[in-house]
Amino acid sequence: MTRIREAVARCAKAGHGFLPAAVLVLGLLLAAASPSLPPDRPHRPAAPTPPAAAPEPGTAAPPPAAPPDAGEAAPDDARPRPDFAGRAERVRGLYLTGYTAGNPDRLAALLRLAKEGGLNAMVIDAKDDDGRVTWRSDVPLAAEIGANSDKIPDIQALIRTLEENDIYPIARVVVFCDPLLSRRRPEWAVRVDGRLWRDRRGLSWTNPYLREVWEYNVEVAKAAARAGFREIQFDYVRLPEHDLPGFTAGMPLEKRVEAITNFLRYARQELEPLGVKLSADVFGLTTTVTDDMKIGQDYAAIAAVVDYISPMVYPSHYSPGNYGLPDPEARPYETVYNSMMKAREKTPDLPLERHRPWIQDFSLRHRYGAAEVEAQIRALADAGIRQFLLWNPNNRYTPGVNYRLIEAAAPPPEPHPSSPPEPGTPAPAGAQGDAP
Repeated sequence: MTRIREAVARCAKAGHGFLPAAVLVLGLLLAAASPSLPPDRPHRPAAPTPPAAAPEPGTAAPPPAAPPDAGEAAPDDARPRPDFAGRAERVRGLYLTGYTAGNPDRLAALLRLAKEGGLNAMVIDAKDDDGRVTWRSDVPLAAEIGANSDKIPDIQALIRTLEENDIYPIARVVVFCDPLLSRRRPEWAVRVDGRLWRDRRGLSWTNPYLREVWEYNVEVAKAAARAGFREIQFDYVRLPEHDLPGFTAGMPLEKRVEAITNFLRYARQELEPLGVKLSADVFGLTTTVTDDMKIGQDYAAIAAVVDYISPMVYPSHYSPGNYGLPDPEARPYETVYNSMMKAREKTPDLPLERHRPWIQDFSLRHRYGAAEVEAQIRALADAGIRQFLLWNPNNRYTPGVNYRLIEAAAPPPEPHPSSPPEPGTPAPAGAQGDAP
């Protein structure tokens, strides 16, 4: 509506010399009589609506909750929105790529899974591992470097569908792994011998120490908040897990940790006026090791900054011998339980509801099915944790899992001491965003 009013004002000004005075007076009277829009809700400030892109031939119809026609008010102007009071402390959620979230059939199937299983949240890519923003955002730099995409054709329709299905929407923003930004702004990239450095997947990274990189990612997060996401979850909020001169190798531990925690502090300060929650994904071993594994992630330091911390406690990502287990992937209960009890030891004053771990619903060396997923959920419940997020890179989740096991637990046990991995333990082979 703001853009419509501005356009009317511009037209009136441009044509002032040609309009009869009576028409002008009538227009002013009509404008004064028009009802004003209700104030924006504090947790979702209004944002300019970008021009609607023409759909590609053969594009599927949007989800059942149809978006407003051009010229209509945005969803929050026309209907009350759920406040999700207390939801962020009891999240049981799934991960969705932008393509999945933008596909009506796949989204509908996952909404049915959530409803039947008692799941109540979805983590959806807002900026993915390729550096693509998954909708046509209003971030100037994203448009300039070609980062915007149509993976989610109508972001407002998506948010409305999630809310109508009582799903708490979380925006995943991949931060420092950004092959697109690093190519378009090579001076902001991780470089070795003057050339872009690439990880084992061939992806280049941006420099975690640069303020310009921080600002861009926070602008994307703000756009996600304006679109209606209630929480921003930063992923790849770390340095690359390699010895890189000037980035990891030769850089003091304190400097590495400061780079990550200071970025999160900056993000929190910038996002706080928008009323969204803030969370961060960290390697699973951060709950246990006594250093930062040269990636700048300190579990306690990060937990002190964000609202929720999400260690990726996938059993497949632990090495033989961790927690005394010869094959942690074959022992999902023991691996997850020990990981989260160590997290509690590291953060004795942190409320339990601020731990929100990722667990594994994919297979690597061992095939994972309902029993293995449920073992991880039972481990969390027995450790006093009442939240979880499920990761499957292809969004193909195991049917028949009893997700409600997260509530079937005795009172939280007291943390017990155990031997942590030695300082300098290498980072695990993959991360939450690394497709198995």
